[in-house]
Amino acid sequence: MEPKRSILIIDDDTALRLGLAATLQRKGYTVITASDGQDGLEKIKSMSPDLILCDVMMPPPNGFELRKLLSSDPAFSGVPFIFVTARTGVEDRISGIDEGADDYITKPFEPQELVARIEAVFRRVGVEQARGREQMKNIAASEMDKFKQEILQNLHHELRTPLTNILLPLETMLNHRFEDPEDQTRFIRTALMNADRLESLTTDFILLTDLDHGNLNTLRQPIDIEARILASARRRLERYRDKDIQFVTKLAVTQEILAPRKEFTHVIIHLLDNAFKFSPEHGTVELSISSNEAGDSTVRVSDEGPGIPADLREKVFERFYQGSQGDTREQEGLGVGLPLAKAIMEKLGGSIKILDSAKGCAVELYLPGSKPGEIIYG
Repeated sequence: MEPKRSILIIDDDTALRLGLAATLQRKGYTVITASDGQDGLEKIKSMSPDLILCDVMMPPPNGFELRKLLSSDPAFSGVPFIFVTARTGVEDRISGIDEGADDYITKPFEPQELVARIEAVFRRVGVEQARGREQMKNIAASEMDKFKQEILQNLHHELRTPLTNILLPLETMLNHRFEDPEDQTRFIRTALMNADRLESLTTDFILLTDLDHGNLNTLRQPIDIEARILASARRRLERYRDKDIQFVTKLAVTQEILAPRKEFTHVIIHLLDNAFKFSPEHGTVELSISSNEAGDSTVRVSDEGPGIPADLREKVFERFYQGSQGDTREQEGLGVGLPLAKAIMEKLGGSIKILDSAKGCAVELYLPGSKPGEIIYG
């Protein structure tokens, strides 16, 4: 059953106001009344009526002034508005229409005429709203199709590049005899590096799917920092060996870190990958990991690259954001790494933020310790 439509009657003539209210209530409408323009304006803002019946000549603001005020307010400019007045001149009608009125009824009138006019306005507004919704739906569908196409194009590139760089070295090794074992090692390293890149991309989409379906693993396990994080970080650094990056680690772990192993490690490695990617040649990337007696953990990754401007620090956490991260720090990939990291950390009750840094970029993760009674797997 549809809720009753509400109508606000604004008129300083008490007898007329009460008579209109009784007529409309008998027709099933919820009726609100106001004795002047100021009272009406306050009730419009507090009650958001579905339609307004308003006299023209009344204490300020008068009907025309009130309509002008509502037209300038996006929250109320679309509320249907009917003038009810004794002013019968053509200029008055034109003024009412110019101010955005949906109809203009002159006194005296038959109650049936007023009800018919109101219902006609509701029908017209309903048609316009339906048309507007359909237009917005079509625009949204068009934008979504365009968005999907862009994502598919990026996905095609992101998948094809590592696949090509896996297959070509393997085919080369299959069809050639290497005199120098180091040449063969270089081809193997290239294939492995791109297999790692492909595995990372696949993990991104698996975790995104888990998040969207509410299936993200949040079970905590002890994290072996050397075997789980640092070894993975060194493998990732192999992608950027030509840049001769100095990788520095600082550990101050007083309490064992408990977190979902795959998910927590994936977040850290993504931050490190960004740091390696945007670091200058011979630059330094620092990874610091600390924990306190309460089990709270902090991970910070910093680099000497161009950094991310303050006005983009929220934007880069939007899923599929493909814009620039600054004048010389261009977004690459599908734009899911940082949004995924943020979603995972928040799911675990933690946070991720980009810090102010005199040089380069610094990103900090915070993971609170496990709660009493929380299940922990060894």
